[in-house]
Amino acid sequence: MSLLHNRWLADQLPGWEREGIVTLDGARRLRERYPVESARGLAQMIVGAVGALLVGTGLVAVLASNWDDFPRWVRLLLAFGPLAASQAVTWLVLRRGEAAKGWQREAAAVVQTLAAGAAMALVSQIYNLPGRWTELLFWWCLVSLPLAWTLASQAVAIAYLVGIAVWTVAEAGERGPWGAADAADVRIWFPILLAGVLPLWPGPSLRDRPAIGSRLALAASALVGLFAVAAHASNDGAPGEAGFWLAMLSSVAVLLFPLSRQGIAEPLARKPQVQLGGIAMIAMAMVASYEAPARGLVNSVGNALPLPWCWLLVAVVACFGVIAFRQQRYAVLAVAGLALVPPLAAGFTAGDAGGWPVAIAYSLMLLATAIVLIALEFLGRQGAARIGAALITLLVILRMADADVSLLAKGLAFIVIGSGFLGFNLFISRRRAAALGGSSR
Repeated sequence: MSLLHNRWLADQLPGWEREGIVTLDGARRLRERYPVESARGLAQMIVGAVGALLVGTGLVAVLASNWDDFPRWVRLLLAFGPLAASQAVTWLVLRRGEAAKGWQREAAAVVQTLAAGAAMALVSQIYNLPGRWTELLFWWCLVSLPLAWTLASQAVAIAYLVGIAVWTVAEAGERGPWGAADAADVRIWFPILLAGVLPLWPGPSLRDRPAIGSRLALAASALVGLFAVAAHASNDGAPGEAGFWLAMLSSVAVLLFPLSRQGIAEPLARKPQVQLGGIAMIAMAMVASYEAPARGLVNSVGNALPLPWCWLLVAVVACFGVIAFRQQRYAVLAVAGLALVPPLAAGFTAGDAGGWPVAIAYSLMLLATAIVLIALEFLGRQGAARIGAALITLLVILRMADADVSLLAKGLAFIVIGSGFLGFNLFISRRRAAALGGSSR
């Protein structure tokens, strides 16, 4: 059943219970088998977060207009006063327990998060404390995380995810050749920071499915952070550039992240980790289908293998791959297989040799991946025929753009390719509509 059918069923069950059509136990089992997400979660998060942001921005503007005229003790009072008031509001909301509305929890959590950040920033400014802005961001994220737990605030959880991603990128940049010597080791800290919010997904009760926006924030934060860690590992102790293949492994880790049976059954549009990880993996494979990037990718494998972070990623990807295979997630495994080309090629290609064999191998692997995505759908499994067709179309366009043929020939080829792509999509749409109509009868 689709999510739309699940919601329709959930709306009908109370009436069926009153009329005696289904028993209480039968209704409970139907709700467990065909769950739906709360439609109020996103609206409540937006209402609470926007209201809190407006109040906080207004207070900051009022205080900033007279800040230079205040003595130090008044500044300290203004720094900690809003924080104390927000904590009192949070206590009142928590005291109400289940009676507290979602938007009230979101507003209280966001206001206290802003108040905590403002207090830390103002104290640093009043006493001219030394340090970098990333240190303030780090501690702000840490003190905000408990609010995401205690108040079940998705707004604060999303802000936390954005904050740790920004911090990781900044710290990875600081550890470069001309960066700060005291920059944090993001290979250690980013997984710890990310683990702090992971239990909130799949939800506060460990059964509720989070809203799609929350899943997108988690997936995007994980992918950006892992890319930053890959860059950090590449610059810290590696004999050469290793980030390319580490980025591929990071994409595969996000792509293959284990899902529950319910999560696997959801459509691709509701799996942002699969979308982002797959897009990143395919994009890098497309780049590697050219000679110079392919040569650099093979070299990056040799540079990455001495790094402990590389072997940790390999172990994680291998475990996720085994789980995905047991769950018969063959489509994501086909895309993840693109990351196997560089290590296999490194065993047969010298580091300084031309990259054409690897580039050709990637073109063939992309074509094979697209065919697998199409074939899985026709075999009745969870595939992605449209994505496979788009991948073939894009691959042909790239190769035609490189071909030494006339502009007229390229134009005609593009017309044929575009017409075939549109025709295939029309065929898939009709096939799915026919299948849905047959299953509803």
